[in-house]
Amino acid sequence: MQITEEKGLVQKGLCAVEGVETNGIHTGFKAQDKDLALIYFPDGATVTGVFTRNKVKAHSVLYDMKMLKNFTDFKAILVNSGNANACNGLNGEEDVQSMTSALAKKLNIESHEVLVSSTGVIGEPMNLKPFYTGLDSLIGGLGTDTSTSAAEAIMTTDTVPKELSLEAEIGGHTVHFGAMIKGAGMIHPNMGTMLGYIVTDAGLPQADLNAALKSAADDSFNVMTVDGDTSTNDTVLLASTNKLMLDESHAAEFTSVLTALCQKLAQMIARDAEGATKFVTVNVINAYSKSDAVSVAKTVATSSLVKTAVYGQDANWGRVIMAIGNSDANYLNPATITIKFTSGNDEVLVCHEGLAVPFDEARAHEILSAQDIGIFIDLNAGESSAQVWTCDMSLDYVKINADYRS
Repeated sequence: MQITEEKGLVQKGLCAVEGVETNGIHTGFKAQDKDLALIYFPDGATVTGVFTRNKVKAHSVLYDMKMLKNFTDFKAILVNSGNANACNGLNGEEDVQSMTSALAKKLNIESHEVLVSSTGVIGEPMNLKPFYTGLDSLIGGLGTDTSTSAAEAIMTTDTVPKELSLEAEIGGHTVHFGAMIKGAGMIHPNMGTMLGYIVTDAGLPQADLNAALKSAADDSFNVMTVDGDTSTNDTVLLASTNKLMLDESHAAEFTSVLTALCQKLAQMIARDAEGATKFVTVNVINAYSKSDAVSVAKTVATSSLVKTAVYGQDANWGRVIMAIGNSDANYLNPATITIKFTSGNDEVLVCHEGLAVPFDEARAHEILSAQDIGIFIDLNAGESSAQVWTCDMSLDYVKINADYRS
């Protein structure tokens, strides 16, 4: 399924779903800008999540994984930016407990009804004074028209808040989805630093919601990369307010709509990547297997040499075929590989069956000058295909990450 503005996709966020209240404020985790967000479900919500596969996990990730294993229903999701609360030992664990307990007490709910996420610098001890100072303001400002403030509060190096919502027909019901997401660097999800929150009024059991989210993540966040680095904090939570209960037979249809939304969110991250000037789609066709197609596409998409060539608008297909050969694909025949660079309806063939072909360098440069470009790869080895979204790598990416802590 593809969703567009004509098919119910709108530039709104979490509050497009009834039964969701949000707020975002500045407290002091960051020197300036909003840094604390709250998503509140007055009537509760069934929640599931997918998390980083990095072996080093933030304290919030470990806490949420434990809570979701033991409970199905929650009433609040708390998110701070400016500090990742990762690699902080016992103090990090205690900080999570303190934050969830303090919020629960203020909301008059149970501590186990609160989930928490963090994003920011790794290994920096948390100072919870800003949190305690801002808690009353955070709760007092909850509303049904404040989703953008929450989206702003979870940002780190993002340049814009990222939120979407949509309506769709599932099982004869008009269901609603709202979402916000953050991420611009350290993005290579394996379920990028990526945090995502999706809410819906379509009700399904937690196990079905989890299966849908895992499937959607595999076809969206897990085929999007900025720099090849998987964060310690990656979290995507899906919450249902259960206002419209669906039959389990509609789970596949629900998954299709959820996947389309997640794909739009993933593309928003790639477009707003740190220092990016171009949005790049790597298309691989005729691979021996799906895993081969994904491996090739991801390896090309994460190659620093490919990404810098794209930034320089250089049709250096040698870097592309080099990256293809570095993939974990089980079956590759260099003599059957074809490569094109594309933009819109324009394309230039640069490699056919593993060999260079004459092409117009000026035309290739013009194609690569576009903001949205594609790298097309035909492996001629089977019938499987894959698509991965990424960006170029500019001088600004280096500058942003060279002084991130300061």
